[in-house]
Amino acid sequence: MVVYYIRESISFVVAYALCAFHSARVLFGILVLFVTKPHTKFWIPKKRPTPPACLQQHDFGVHKYQNANGIRIHYVEAGDHSKPLMVFVHGFPEFWYSWRHQLKEFSKDYWVVALDMRGYGDTEKPQYRFAYRIDNMTEDIRCLVRGIAPGREKFTLVAHDWGAVIAWHFVTKHMDLVDRYIMMDGPSRRVARKLYSTSKTQFKMSWYIFFYQMPWLPEFFLQLMDYRIFKMIFREHGGEEVIEAYKYTFSKPNALTYPINYYRQNLRFFAGELPPPKPKTFAPGLYLMGEKDLYVSQETGPLLQKDFDNLEFRVVPGADHFVQQHKPELVNRYMREFLAKTK
Repeated sequence: MVVYYIRESISFVVAYALCAFHSARVLFGILVLFVTKPHTKFWIPKKRPTPPACLQQHDFGVHKYQNANGIRIHYVEAGDHSKPLMVFVHGFPEFWYSWRHQLKEFSKDYWVVALDMRGYGDTEKPQYRFAYRIDNMTEDIRCLVRGIAPGREKFTLVAHDWGAVIAWHFVTKHMDLVDRYIMMDGPSRRVARKLYSTSKTQFKMSWYIFFYQMPWLPEFFLQLMDYRIFKMIFREHGGEEVIEAYKYTFSKPNALTYPINYYRQNLRFFAGELPPPKPKTFAPGLYLMGEKDLYVSQETGPLLQKDFDNLEFRVVPGADHFVQQHKPELVNRYMREFLAKTK
C-alpha cells in the first residue's frame, strides 16, 4: 500500500510538472503574438449566432433527445428501426457530425445512431468535473441504448478517440450487449497506461494531455485566431463548411471546458498499472488506425490484440487521426468487410 501511494505521488508530481512546462511553452507563444500582432485582436473569436447550412439540413438523419443516466442526450438517427442497431461514439474535439459519412453509408443496412457525448454539442453539460469520469460516460451509452431500443439484446458499437477509450471500457463491462465493435485511433486505459510509461513515441505524442490539466488556459488557447485549431485539424476533411460546423459548435458558452474535463478528470487513468480485462471471449472486434496519426502510436494495435481476443487490427493508408472523416470511403469499406465476415 505504501509503495502504491509513493508511486501515485510521483506520478502526480511528474504530471503537473509537465503541465507547467507545456503551459509555459503555450504562454510564450501567446506572448509573442501579443507583441507581434496586437492589431489583429487574435484573442477575440467571431460571434456565431446561426449554425452553418450543413447543420441545419437533415441529410444525415433526424435529431432527437433521450433522457438517460440522469442527463438529456442529443443524438442523430437514420435507417429502419427493424434493422440491427449501430451506435457511433465520437472523440475530442468532435460531436455527432464527425460520423456524417458513416451515417449515410450504414443507414442503408442498419438503424444508425450518433450521439453527442455528455458535455458536447446539444447534449446536457453537467457542471461538476467529477461528472466526466469514464464510468459515467460508459453508463450514458448503456442507458441511451436501453432508452431508445428497449428489448434490443445486442448492438454494434463504433467509436473513435476518447469515444474509443470509453467504448473499450464498455465492452469489458457489458460484453453481453455488444454484437460486434469497431474502434478507431483510441487505446484502452490499460494499453494507454502501459504505453505512456514505456513508449517514448507515445509519451511525446501525448504532450497535450498534460497541458489540458491547466485551468482556463487550454480553452483560451483553442479559441485563439477564431478557433484556428479546427482549420488546422479539419482542412482536409470537407472544406470550409465542415470547419465552420466545428467552430460554431465549440464557440457556444463553455463548449470547450466540458470536453477538456474528460482529460482533467481522468488523468490518473494514464499512470500506474491496470489488470487485464476479465478472462472471457470477446465479440469480434476491429481496430482501425490512421497511418499518419499524430496523437496515438500504432503500438496500440498489437497491445490491444493481446488483451482482446477476436480483434483485427488494420492501418488506414494516408489517413490522419480523424480517420473516419479523412478517408471515409476506405474506412467504410474496411468496416463493411469486417461486418460481412463476422455475421
